[in-house]
Amino acid sequence: MHIRLIFALAAISTAASAQEIVKVPVSQANVSLPEDIFALPPGQWFLAKQVSQGNEPCTPDACEAGFNSADLAISVEHAKEYVRVIAGFRGCQGVAFQEIQTGLNPGKSSRSEVSHLLKKVVKAAEKTCKVKAPDVPKLDVASLFPKGAT
Repeated sequence: MHIRLIFALAAISTAASAQEIVKVPVSQANVSLPEDIFALPPGQWFLAKQVSQGNEPCTPDACEAGFNSADLAISVEHAKEYVRVIAGFRGCQGVAFQEIQTGLNPGKSSRSEVSHLLKKVVKAAEKTCKVKAPDVPKLDVASLFPKGAT
């Protein structure tokens, strides 16, 4: 979905929850700043099957939440059994991202992990770009996994 940039940064957590930032060439990471999210009205989460493609409703195996603060763009993308979080700042070449396997119907614990992952990715973007992120409203992670959607 998002495939350009000079390099990307991956936020990788260790067993002790310490965060390590590793430079990964974009050709290997296949991740870039979700520039299309900057077109959304700032300050709230938007959900769609694919935010850059309009407001088509989420399906049980595909949903994206996008947030724009004017300077910070965040994409939380559910694709089949995985969730990928991408965050980056306008004007900064680094992008923070991380992916987690949640399954198609994650329980409360897995949804909580996604919320925690979102915070970690934003912190990694802050550290990489040396910019303080604005407050990000809480994302209702369960909304990424609609039941019975078509």
